Amino acid sequence: MFSETTMISILIAFGVSYLIGAIPLAALVSRLRGVDIFASGTGLPGAANVLRNVGYMEGGLVFWGDVLKGSLSIIAAYRIGVSDGFILIPAFATVLGHWRSIFTKFRGGDGLSPLVGMTIVILPIYGLIATFTGLTVAAIASKAGRHASIWGGIAAYGFILVRAPYMGFPSILPVGVVVLALLVFAHGFRGHRKRRFEAKVSK
Repeated sequence: MFSETTMISILIAFGVSYLIGAIPLAALVSRLRGVDIFASGTGLPGAANVLRNVGYMEGGLVFWGDVLKGSLSIIAAYRIGVSDGFILIPAFATVLGHWRSIFTKFRGGDGLSPLVGMTIVILPIYGLIATFTGLTVAAIASKAGRHASIWGGIAAYGFILVRAPYMGFPSILPVGVVVLALLVFAHGFRGHRKRRFEAKVSK
């Protein structure tokens, strides 16, 4: 059981985190360059699609901007008064906002970049190590012609799962972050399959 004050803090943090996650950075950056990112490439408003169809600088800006979104949402939730395992609730709200942004008619990206930012704040040091590991493996996978985000994600969140018992955090935090990562990857995989199917049907 938890107090009414805790419940109110969680509800406020949920709303704030959703709104932060819903900020459509990819759509905004692309629009400044005269590109409708929803009608380009994969149709996803994410860093990878922006990088391929708008530019490398813009893709980097969207990636790090979305990482910052994830970080800020968790910092805001902590400031509001959410703590311990309850922080995973606004973390999910951030991802939900990125998936279904109220500012883009409930269209959104996969949520991997905000997830990175949240991981770094929820699991300090270990989140940074996991991020560096994931980015390194993703770069190697990309050069080898493999799916960079999948291999990078496996490396990053596999590291967190393996190290979970030795981190010194309540086990619900690293395990919860890994579960959130699985949701993000499942959502992305489902979305990509759906878009490929729709592309075949439209031919």
